[in-house]
Amino acid sequence: MVINGISSSLGTSGISSPFPTMGTKATGTSSTTEGFTQIFGDAIGKVKDLQNQSDAAIGKLATGESKGLHEVMIAMEKSSISFQFLTQVRNKALDAYHEIMRMQV
Repeated sequence: MVINGISSSLGTSGISSPFPTMGTKATGTSSTTEGFTQIFGDAIGKVKDLQNQSDAAIGKLATGESKGLHEVMIAMEKSSISFQFLTQVRNKALDAYHEIMRMQV
């Protein structure tokens, strides 16, 4: 059974640049960071879209274009729940980051 050292499996490119720019090609552990960045960015975009849909539904209800109050309330709740979920994901990621920073090396 062979046990590889930490330095041989992680590399140093991911440590010096934890968030690579979108134009650079990621290698090693940076690809996971880029994947997380992409996933988190997509989640933010989806939450923004739901908030825009909610705002549009409220506007239509206020102007009389829409008569369905229940549809507006559903859109508002979807927006609220998705924002709360994204906030909790961000909080957990920050907690994990702070925990890693507190580790003794």
